[in-house]
Amino acid sequence: MKWKSSIFPMVVCFFFFFTLNGLAAPGTSDEVTSAGEQESTNEKKAWEQEPLELEVVLKRKYLDGNIEKEVKNETIWSLQDFWANYRTWNLQKQQEGRVVFEKKIEDLSPEVKKNGYFGLNEDNVLSIFNGKPENSEVIKAFYQIDVEKLESFRKDELKSGIKVDKKSTFQNVIQTYKEYASSEPVDDSVDS
Repeated sequence: MKWKSSIFPMVVCFFFFFTLNGLAAPGTSDEVTSAGEQESTNEKKAWEQEPLELEVVLKRKYLDGNIEKEVKNETIWSLQDFWANYRTWNLQKQQEGRVVFEKKIEDLSPEVKKNGYFGLNEDNVLSIFNGKPENSEVIKAFYQIDVEKLESFRKDELKSGIKVDKKSTFQNVIQTYKEYASSEPVDDSVDS
């Protein structure tokens, strides 16, 4: 019995000795290493690869309904850096060679701040115009107003146009005229 208990540790030591010297069973470590080396020689290292060229579309959707679109071409050396640059944007679309991001801006667009007026269009829909309401293009339509319920000074105010140059004015006008709405909000959004 004593010889059995002393042989076991010797066998274990013998096995480890040959394993450490690379004399383990054929087809183990040497073949795996050479297969791994072949794979890595076929793949280019990061510094050997060509940069990725992408068209990047940035859409800014403003509180007033305006959508600003910026298109630029970027050379990407590191995808990790690229995604980090746009971490505050929402990915809307991704195609080969093109990425579209979107961001909602809780403020008025520069165009509306500069030249935006609330008024009524020909269908009595509360709208923001690019300029005074009488001959200007509609930037965004909101909801139809029951003009019969409006006080005369409110009608006159909307006819001449209410200047919108800050977020608080925008919110106040929307809230004030919401009680005169005779329809659900108008959906005039256009996806591009």
